[in-house]
Amino acid sequence: MNFLKIEILEGIQKLSSLRLRNTPAAETLMPVAEIWHDVFESYPVAWDEELDKDRVKRMFRACAATCDEFPSPSKAYSLLPAREQRLSLPKPQINKMSAENRKLLDDLLAKLNRKMIR
Repeated sequence: MNFLKIEILEGIQKLSSLRLRNTPAAETLMPVAEIWHDVFESYPVAWDEELDKDRVKRMFRACAATCDEFPSPSKAYSLLPAREQRLSLPKPQINKMSAENRKLLDDLLAKLNRKMIR
């Protein structure tokens, strides 16, 4: 089972223990979790365990804290926190070659070319 399916199943089980209005019957929790998983997989997200596992847990905590009735997948998804921004390297700084260094390089290349021609 992939992490998303596991997190959804655990989240739905926890929500069902709250006995919110419209909570599915206990015997239907697995099919409900399957439907939720299918819905979440249909969203334009490239689910990644490292980036999303904690977000899904926080989404279910937000559902438990704010919902008066058992949420739909779309309601839960609306409570999914944004991904944390990964640190990125700064753009490399490209220094232009000084005129002095350019002249030295040109002189070296000229000497090499003369030696190769001989």
